[in-house]
Amino acid sequence: MYHQHFPGMGQTSSSTTPPKEDPDLPSSFGTNLQNFKMETKILSQELIALIQSSLENGNLRETVSAISSALGDIEKAPLNIAVMGETGAGKSSLINALQGVRADEGGAAASSGVVYTTTERTPYAYTKFPSVTLWDLPGTGSTAFPSHDYLKKIKFEEYDFFIIVSSGRFKHNDAELAKAIVQMNRSFYFVRTHTELDLIVAKLSDHRRFNKENILEQIRNTISSILKEVTHQEPQVFLVSNFDVSDFDFPKLESTLLSELPAYKQRMFMLTLPTVTDSIIDRKRDILKQKIWKESIMPRAWATIPFRALTQNDIEMLEQTLNDYRSSFGLDEASLGNIAEDLNMTLEELKENIESPHLLSDEPDISLTEKLLKYIRNPYFSKFFHLQNYFIDTVASDVKIILSKEELLREKHPPWHTATSKPSCSRPSPLMAQLLAFSFEKFFKNFKKESKILSEETITLIESHLEGKNLQGALSAITHALRNVDKAPLNIAVTGETGTGKSSFINALRGVRDEEEGAAKTGVVETTMQRTPYPHPKLPNVTIWDLPGIGTTTFPPQNYLMEMKFDEYDFFIIISATRFKEIDAHLAKAIAKMDTKFYFVRTKIDQDVSNEQRNKHKSFNRDSVLKKIREDCSGHLQKVLSSQPPVFLVSNFDVSDFDFPKLETTLLSELPGHKRHIFMMSLHSVTETAIDRKRDFLKQKIWLRP
Repeated sequence: MYHQHFPGMGQTSSSTTPPKEDPDLPSSFGTNLQNFKMETKILSQELIALIQSSLENGNLRETVSAISSALGDIEKAPLNIAVMGETGAGKSSLINALQGVRADEGGAAASSGVVYTTTERTPYAYTKFPSVTLWDLPGTGSTAFPSHDYLKKIKFEEYDFFIIVSSGRFKHNDAELAKAIVQMNRSFYFVRTHTELDLIVAKLSDHRRFNKENILEQIRNTISSILKEVTHQEPQVFLVSNFDVSDFDFPKLESTLLSELPAYKQRMFMLTLPTVTDSIIDRKRDILKQKIWKESIMPRAWATIPFRALTQNDIEMLEQTLNDYRSSFGLDEASLGNIAEDLNMTLEELKENIESPHLLSDEPDISLTEKLLKYIRNPYFSKFFHLQNYFIDTVASDVKIILSKEELLREKHPPWHTATSKPSCSRPSPLMAQLLAFSFEKFFKNFKKESKILSEETITLIESHLEGKNLQGALSAITHALRNVDKAPLNIAVTGETGTGKSSFINALRGVRDEEEGAAKTGVVETTMQRTPYPHPKLPNVTIWDLPGIGTTTFPPQNYLMEMKFDEYDFFIIISATRFKEIDAHLAKAIAKMDTKFYFVRTKIDQDVSNEQRNKHKSFNRDSVLKKIREDCSGHLQKVLSSQPPVFLVSNFDVSDFDFPKLETTLLSELPGHKRHIFMMSLHSVTETAIDRKRDFLKQKIWLRP
């Protein structure tokens, strides 16, 4: 079977060895891709039945004619395109933009909004391309569709082509989807939405050095380089705005779809064809081999060909045998002549592509006997048996070559390029949810909460008093330390998924602009490469730690908690943008498990409100949108934690609007009390350890006493 490459569609087999995985981790999506059998309706049931019947009857000419005719009508064949990606990336809005309809219009409009909307896979006929269906799939990473059985639920095997939709930074889930698609020998485009928002953020962050084309090129190159590293291919990348379809790459995306999909249908046709034809050819080959085997064990079959020579009678018998097999498969001279005529090529040109017509032909500097004996692996008794099997295998292989090489069937089209190797069938590396679950569980096995609320001097003094039975001295040291608790250091970690605006949030909280000296680095591509401390200007001894985003290809979640030293922070702020995701739930559960307080901050609210106003201007109500987002976040947190931590909706660029003032006031008022809480928790650990140590010492003394 041939594995072909279609230029420009991002689908090439790769011989690169996939990276080794942690054997303890569960498989990605909860399903091994080797168990998936990709399906397609590009070949109709009628055509499949005709091909099977023709091949079983040895009528190769009729088979070739049927295939050529079907290729001529390929535009009528159905094609299923899956639009997939993380929740909140803008999949439904992209489908609406491709369809040319608004989200608030009836009919074909896909549901979209600021909270999770697509709850089941939904088909939409592509109005600009008959027989093509766009499937709006539920987003990966949502709490409604956990990833362990995601591929099974969305019927991953039924789609012919994929569009991966992403917004913000390139994420681990984007890489997983790309790898899974490539492993299934399918093609995809990568579409980065909300490009206009990326430019707004970049301009607000550093308006003096802002250059639109440079920013777009930076985004495009970053995505392309990561995709190349992940898939060993270079799929097309499009930067779009779902609301301004005349700007950025949207026109190019649409024209590329319309121009390349017909050719892609042909490619899918030729890739699907062998799954139908090969089984018929193999079945016929095995029947003939079984017949040969039965004949070979008959007494008369024990006569052998002389080892060093073939008689003329032997040659004639072999020639007749080969012709019988060729006729049985429809590869006899007359049939080949008819096929060549139908394909508008000479018989010689057709024969150049196959091997069976040349098996008994003369070659320079080698006798026919020597040539035939080369076909026999073990030249012992019944050489006829070995040669007959070899002839059958060669003829069957020739039939497959003719039916799988498109240039033999449609001379008008350029030939398919044969890939150098088969696509990897190894299972993909684990997806976000499984990695988080595994790594978080691993982290908490050896978890020990640390805090510098109590100084080392105070700890030593308290322990010394307790060991010396000086309870009054210990109480005095504790009272003195509690009196000075406001001077104690407090470490706040700002964490969350990559691209949610953590660095911009820290700058807003500290009252500095993104481009000012000492500001946390921001940008449209990944910028925070290591955890970085920033002092809070309004809260003495409070340090805000800017953590790299979880979920990037640079910072996958396997060891995120450990690498980010999650045990060293006293307080957390989880930053989220767009929809509430599974990664938010995992972070919230991990922090709650550490018995540490956190606030949940939903950034980019100004963008959410603006998108909703543009998308649903007839029914838009700002207060209703904010209420819907707040209730969605609170509801998810309640479900995850059985409690409702404070939720703040903010804009990092307009700190006077939404909940930013309330968040700042809450921090200033609650952190001193939180310090006292941490102090008492830390004190409990110190005193309990000292008391337990003294208890164990006394027990040991009793044990050793005679």
